[in-house]
Amino acid sequence: MSCASYETLYLNGPTRVSLDSMFDSGTPTNQNPSAVDKIVDHILAAKKGLTRGKVQEMIKERIAELEGLIDEEAAALLVAKELGVALPSIEYDANSKFSKLLIKDLIAGLKRIKISARIVRLPPPLQLNSGKKLQRMVLADESGCINAVAWNSVAERIASSKLKPGDCVLIKNASVREYRGRGELVLSEEAEVERLESCDAIDLEELAERCNVEAIIMVVHEVVEGSKGYCVYGMTRKGPACVLVQAGHNALRLQRGDMIFVQDPRRLPSGFQRYKLAGLSRVFVLGSETVKESYFEVVRVEEVESSGDKTIGVRGRLVAALPSKRGPSSTIVVSGTSSSTSILTFNNDLVAEMRTVKPGTLLEITGVYTSKRGLRLNPYYNVRKIGWEEPPAPSDTLARGGYVRCRATVLSAAFSHRLLENGEPLLGAIINLDDGTARARLLTSYDPHMQELLGANWDEIREFASLGVLPQILSFCEEQLKGVDCEVEGWLSRDGVLAASSLKVI
Repeated sequence: MSCASYETLYLNGPTRVSLDSMFDSGTPTNQNPSAVDKIVDHILAAKKGLTRGKVQEMIKERIAELEGLIDEEAAALLVAKELGVALPSIEYDANSKFSKLLIKDLIAGLKRIKISARIVRLPPPLQLNSGKKLQRMVLADESGCINAVAWNSVAERIASSKLKPGDCVLIKNASVREYRGRGELVLSEEAEVERLESCDAIDLEELAERCNVEAIIMVVHEVVEGSKGYCVYGMTRKGPACVLVQAGHNALRLQRGDMIFVQDPRRLPSGFQRYKLAGLSRVFVLGSETVKESYFEVVRVEEVESSGDKTIGVRGRLVAALPSKRGPSSTIVVSGTSSSTSILTFNNDLVAEMRTVKPGTLLEITGVYTSKRGLRLNPYYNVRKIGWEEPPAPSDTLARGGYVRCRATVLSAAFSHRLLENGEPLLGAIINLDDGTARARLLTSYDPHMQELLGANWDEIREFASLGVLPQILSFCEEQLKGVDCEVEGWLSRDGVLAASSLKVI
């Protein structure tokens, strides 16, 4: 930023200092010359090879570099900093001149300074146990970054002003201190903060990277609403991304086209850019863009493999929600005409709900993402029951596919189960069938089917679980079902997966 552009950042324009009047007389014009003399004395004590005249010349040159926009005391402090001279705390006259500085110029001891910068990080305000109110910020300009802290009434004004990252601010009457080995800008009661129309042209995302601020800027393409939160899908400079927002977090509702700044998100393990908001995370709307066509899609089962990271939802017929034998995961299987696909989930509530839904029911499951191991369901999701598709005249053999109604023999049976925290069992089964013309895999977790296969009602199954004998019961049934005939009816995809709407053991 040129010095000429600084003039636009002042309320009443900058006050320029006459270099000749400051030094030609041999006496500094600063209203507190002893402070300048004290700084010069410290420099001379630390740097034996310098003379007072040489130090004064360096101070004069530093003022000239900023075209008179810095006073003598500040220039003396900057010279000391450049020479590596540590200075003790120095008291300053409250009536001395103040000037606009760059962040790189800020050193501990400066008081009542005026500076313009962009907000790069703005965490939530804090209420301390002492009753004091605190607002932290990270500020940046073309020269560097600095942490800033505002107290009490200034913190309240910042919090109520709806400032956000990317905003340019003019700060007056601030001071600089050393905190944990680094400079920190302090905004006490007398400090003022004013939003500016602009201050520099540096990109906000670039500034965030320079300042090591964890943040992403994303244009929202899709929002999937769930019962406990929502998933925001959008595009960043690095490609497609997803942000998980817990219900009530920031009380912020987003829509397509919003350009958002997601501050302090937690990156989740995935090849896909996937983030979750943590306790101190914040989401700010910076503006909006027109999104005519979303990058993301709700696809049919047959399109899953080709859609890649564009997939946010799948539309198909429910086959089963199979609990894993190991760990808390489950697999939701849906099918189409030619193929089936699996969606991994860790949501027990959804799995418990799916066991009451008739297999073959058309569903639209949104809130998914693509991982290296296939589709996974986010913790915030939406399942829409489209309904039951009226089937055509059924085929009487497994060889024809489509909607079938036939009698087949069980080649093998495998059960999986897991107990919920309340002791309720989740059950699933994979039954391999052969009707003499073709084979099929019947996958089911439907309550009526499980009772039919186990020859027990749900009260008995719950009792088996509570007594700890359910695994033995399942192993027994796996053996007993081999060679048994079944009457089955349902939708058979071309990859041999049967979503059975009806099952009866003969």
